[in-house]
Amino acid sequence: MTPVFTKFYGAPPVNEAEVLRYAGLRGEAEDVTRLLRECESEAEGVLKFAVCHTVTDALFPGEDVTRRLEGCRRAVVFAATIGVGIDRLIAKYGVISPAKALLLDALGAERIEALCDLFCADLALDAGVNGLETTTRFSPGYGDFPLEYQKNVISLLDAPRRIGLTLNDSLLLSPTKSVTAVVGLK
Repeated sequence: MTPVFTKFYGAPPVNEAEVLRYAGLRGEAEDVTRLLRECESEAEGVLKFAVCHTVTDALFPGEDVTRRLEGCRRAVVFAATIGVGIDRLIAKYGVISPAKALLLDALGAERIEALCDLFCADLALDAGVNGLETTTRFSPGYGDFPLEYQKNVISLLDAPRRIGLTLNDSLLLSPTKSVTAVVGLK
């Protein structure tokens, strides 16, 4: 059995411009900035930044991921989540403040991407120590890499037990602000 590692991170800095981009907003109106900072403050206490991963020699279905991993010795399969707390906040404010719900959803998208970027940067540093390089991440559902492969990732990583990440019958991850991906090591 391949060892699986779990890592928890502190919150990376928030990129407010990226949050506003995810929300489809341009510019920085004072009331939007104030509302966004309220969302950041409220979300801060409920977010958890967790990743589980393993290194494998497995082959992956699809020409796109195969091309992405061409020349790689091995691959890192990972799952990342910021937890269910953001889902609860989005649902709560979806009823009482749609504007806040929009910003919380965008904040959640920015937070999970920031976590994946942080993990991949750590991975690149570790790989570099061993004389290797990493590819960019590639997720099930991109190109012809089947979304169904998430089942394999969740199972391989024991993600429900390790980081509380599950997959429903429609192949949607829960918590929703979560990612599964593969990174090549060459």
